[in-house]
Amino acid sequence: MKVLIVDDDPDIVQLVREVCEIESMEVASAGSASELWDKLKENKPDIIILDIMLPDGNGLDLIKKIRDVYRNMPVIFLTARKSDIDMILGLELGADDFVTKPFNPRTLVARIKAVNRRAIKSKEKITYMNIGESRIDLNSYTITKNGNTEELTRREFELLKVLVENPERVFSREELLDKVWGEDFFGDFRTIDVHISKLRDKIGSKYIKTVRGVGYKFVPGDEI
Repeated sequence: MKVLIVDDDPDIVQLVREVCEIESMEVASAGSASELWDKLKENKPDIIILDIMLPDGNGLDLIKKIRDVYRNMPVIFLTARKSDIDMILGLELGADDFVTKPFNPRTLVARIKAVNRRAIKSKEKITYMNIGESRIDLNSYTITKNGNTEELTRREFELLKVLVENPERVFSREELLDKVWGEDFFGDFRTIDVHISKLRDKIGSKYIKTVRGVGYKFVPGDEI
């Protein structure tokens, strides 16, 4: 696995490098947003570890540009910013995980491995799903409705797939976290709520119903 760490703190970069190399991962580093693009082309990483506060930019803005060019590239935010708003915004923008400093190096490695496994698994099956007037392309992570096409993040896609393949079944937030993010994910249930909200915006709110006090279910018909 090739890892690109983007952080202007040399001590953090060195710590991440050491623990990753112990696990036989190749590690490249960038100290700024501008340097990131050169490293992406040179190293073709499998995953990016991205700080939010960089000397020449904000990681929350940067991930939008990364998604424009490398749509399915796994990204883990590694940051000293601990507010719920930062975490939720980071997930909404397509981050796969959110780790706050100070951090346990072994925990970070476990998260890197978990995100990479999910990224590989999500590429195994290529097919289509039809939801009402929407057509979901599981290969390109896009949804087409009334001639208009927009992208789904990998997490949105995986979450939607679980729900659609089990119509009318109620999933708790914990079950959805385990199925989509994996049992080794360390986030909280609000992650699910954020992604459900984004999915409803894209496919229509009538297809995903909230079961109060339990979780969510997919309703394939027109009536809820």
